[in-house]
Amino acid sequence: MQRAISSILGEPGKLVQCMYFDGNPVTWPHQDTYYLDAEEIGRMTAAWVAAEDIAPGAGRFFVYPKSHLLDMAKNGGNFDIAFHHERYKELVKRVISEQELVCRAPALSKGDVLFWAAKTIHGSLRTTAPTRSRRSFTAHFIPDRSRFLQFQTRIKPLKTELVNGMRVHHPKDLSNAANRVIFFIETRFPRTFQMTKRAAIKLITR
Repeated sequence: MQRAISSILGEPGKLVQCMYFDGNPVTWPHQDTYYLDAEEIGRMTAAWVAAEDIAPGAGRFFVYPKSHLLDMAKNGGNFDIAFHHERYKELVKRVISEQELVCRAPALSKGDVLFWAAKTIHGSLRTTAPTRSRRSFTAHFIPDRSRFLQFQTRIKPLKTELVNGMRVHHPKDLSNAANRVIFFIETRFPRTFQMTKRAAIKLITR
């Protein structure tokens, strides 16, 4: 993975976000860059790693090839995440239709990895076989010398640790007391947590 990331970025990368999926929620088509990216927009790359053979009906991951070549509206103004998130979602759908982009949901077996660029439109399909899991994880990397850009509006400092030769950001490390409190609220009171999170985003993006 590290060698592949270095080849894609042209230099060593650092891990800024990682998510593990056991279940298979639907993820609407979107671009990562709208939420997170390298300081030079579009430089971030991401990977989807299958931890098991992903069944056809388990909500496979999909991408729209060549969508990373399109210039879409940035996060802000009429498309900012705090007040006009729905407009951005509709924009993505419209671009897919107008550009006649083709959805690809490759069959991935355990250990397979799919890489995509920050501006690539991607997501996960609706599950038609709810008894099947989709054990997998995603990882997002930016060039090691780059700074982390959030919501395409602000540079966010990262606290990284060197893990097996790569710098890794640990925003939700449960060894931190504050993170344990957040995790407790997020898992037991999800609706309250999401409302608070949306309010915080509005403050950040003003």
